[in-house]
Amino acid sequence: MLLCLVSAHHSWLIATAVISIYQFALSMFDLSEYILDVNGKRVGLFEANREGICSCFGYLALYFAGVAISRELLRPR
Repeated sequence: MLLCLVSAHHSWLIATAVISIYQFALSMFDLSEYILDVNGKRVGLFEANREGICSCFGYLALYFAGVAISRELLRPR
């Protein structure tokens, strides 16, 4: 629902912001080690699916980049 409120004009900005914040979290807070920890316990719904849940931020950035590209390619001339 929130995605419908975002203007297509700002898709590149949002895609860049999302992927930058996600990369910052992966690097600075050792989030990548937590996500890919194969020896850790997997108790609970989030722990069992942490790779998939955390990858949603990357897919969100890809979505906004795709919206921006399609807006440029399908622009009426």
